[in-house]
Amino acid sequence: MAAVLSAGAPVGAIRAQESVTLGELSVEQVGEGDARTTVSGRGTIGLIGPTPGYGANTAVSATRTSTPQIDVPVAVSVAPRETITDLAVTRVDRAFNYLPGVAQQNNFGGLSIFSYAIRGVTTSEIYKNGFPLNRGTPPPPDAQNVERIEVLKGPGAALFGRSDPGGLVNLITKQPTAERFVEFGNQVDSFGLTRGTIDAGGALNEDGTVLYRFNLAAQGAGSFRDFVDSDRLLVAPVVSWQVTPDTRVTVEAEFVKNRIVFDRGVIAINRQLGFLPLSRFLGEPGQSTVQNNNSLQVRVDHRFDENWQMRLAAYFNTGDLEGESAEIRAIAANNRTVSRDRNVRDYRWDVAVGQADLIGRFDTGGIGHTLLLGMDRESTDSRTVYLRSNFRTSPFALDIYSPVYGQALPPITIPRNNIERITNTGLYAQDEIVLSPEWRALVGVRFDIFEQSFRERIPRSQADQSRVAASPRAGLVYRPIPELAVYTNVGTSFRPNIGPDAAAVTRGTALPPETGLGYEVGAKSELFGGNLLLTAAAFRVERENVLTPDPANTGFSLAAGAVRSQGFELTAQGQITPELKLLAGYVYADAKVTRDNVLPVGAPLVNVPRHSGSLLAVYEPGGAWRGFGIGGGVRGVGERAGDAAGTGFTLPGFIAVDALAYYKFGNARLALNVENVFDTAYYESSLNVFRVYPGSPRRITGSVTVRF
Repeated sequence: MAAVLSAGAPVGAIRAQESVTLGELSVEQVGEGDARTTVSGRGTIGLIGPTPGYGANTAVSATRTSTPQIDVPVAVSVAPRETITDLAVTRVDRAFNYLPGVAQQNNFGGLSIFSYAIRGVTTSEIYKNGFPLNRGTPPPPDAQNVERIEVLKGPGAALFGRSDPGGLVNLITKQPTAERFVEFGNQVDSFGLTRGTIDAGGALNEDGTVLYRFNLAAQGAGSFRDFVDSDRLLVAPVVSWQVTPDTRVTVEAEFVKNRIVFDRGVIAINRQLGFLPLSRFLGEPGQSTVQNNNSLQVRVDHRFDENWQMRLAAYFNTGDLEGESAEIRAIAANNRTVSRDRNVRDYRWDVAVGQADLIGRFDTGGIGHTLLLGMDRESTDSRTVYLRSNFRTSPFALDIYSPVYGQALPPITIPRNNIERITNTGLYAQDEIVLSPEWRALVGVRFDIFEQSFRERIPRSQADQSRVAASPRAGLVYRPIPELAVYTNVGTSFRPNIGPDAAAVTRGTALPPETGLGYEVGAKSELFGGNLLLTAAAFRVERENVLTPDPANTGFSLAAGAVRSQGFELTAQGQITPELKLLAGYVYADAKVTRDNVLPVGAPLVNVPRHSGSLLAVYEPGGAWRGFGIGGGVRGVGERAGDAAGTGFTLPGFIAVDALAYYKFGNARLALNVENVFDTAYYESSLNVFRVYPGSPRRITGSVTVRF
């Protein structure tokens, strides 16, 4: 007997011995924040389309299938498109403020989402439609072409390969629509931002088999930081062709040009902050860095029959980064004169990734299976030229209280010129098992064959390594009633220690890879007819072979460290009523060193607060007030370690309040956002006392969109 399961189908609606047809996911875009989504079967391969409101019932990052979240023994936080719009987000990392358990880390002077932390574990893993974005140094992704941000909590190596055990971020891009529309947007803020956007879609032929989507964003922006400005251009076309009723081809491109003044933030004096205004710039005015990042995705989805489907995909990326900056390296005994060095960067990268997935549904002895078999192959070539002056012999000094810019540039005396080639082949298998109407299991494993060739030309050295790793994971879900699921999972991860820093410090000897183990227990509940998803989880993450300084060789490292993060998190997301949207969460994370050559056992990890939480609520009444929306958010972050050296330098905790209001009439939407309403002085993150990134003072943003 064949049956069809729709998203959110109650437990008991299908028996384990019944087969489930594998249907397509069809999405019809109707308007801003309004979509009719039909899922005619679970286990489909492909991207999930737009969902109305703040809903997060379905996410693809946990299993690469469209299984409802309540049936998956993994936690995923989601920022849907409507959340991104309500927050007036232009860069996706700004949405991290309201994604529970995600903490800001090093942003590489504003050039990249260089690292962030999930559940107390630092990572730089970020994906777009399942493809890695952190190869090379691309700019922070623009939010204009993002439909949804998914944060996978816990180890993701069983599907994604080399990664960190705390979790990862996967961006889902906007896809073609059958309805023809054009939406124009404009945005300005109190720091000098002027931004224009276009979002358009529709059918390109009469029978509607060829659809398109086109997104564009162009902006120039100032900053609350002196002398810091930027420009950005995004062009993102997508075309899909329904070749036959069972075969669809999608081609998706994205072209980004980004210019920004490299900015390392402010410094702490004697490990204390607050002596300098948040606006004080300590680099050199006029020194900019330019990034170009161009990518292409090609996907082929084919359905063999009602139970078996295949997806073939390829991703190509090429990019470059060129620029100059002045960065602080030391401070004199007078606590006002700093020594800086001159930095000239020329980075280039080329990436090619191929993926193949096969998914099918079948029964064995009354037990239902959704089987995923896949493989991928990555090839990344990167070339790095990084030239520096010697701050000890040419201090390029600056008085931080009375800066005089425009000095003669010091000579370049410290060159670095290297090339790196990485190849990685992964084979993975996953089975989602329906054991009974109440019990479900998830088992999976991935095998990776990793190879790296690193060549340092100046000074001449090399480091090669080959690794083979297995990354298993398993989980179990129990649903005693349709509205409640209790789950547990365990998984491992591995991440080779690679790149210029890891190679340079080891004198040509490859370091052993970092490994991780994560496990959790939790519960999920769908309330108000499935419109509100509640999640509670207790987690523990352990990492081995973390890089730590070599006490016998200054400037070198050993893979001898170990760290642990454990705690719990509570999240709520969705609609309490048709008028009230909610995204909230609290995370307790006790992240500390458990073994190291230099740091004391128990030292806290950099930028990871023990306590953090956020609440975003938006109310849109009906009746005579229909079209109006008003809301606000509160972000709270506790005290954090300000460096990784265990010096006692800390960033103070803070609470910031945001507010928003909008009015929709006809095809137009007018909005006003106020970030940091009470103008709280705070610091988002730091690397050390010389690199502290202040948070934004009060920012007022106005935006308008018109849809035709």
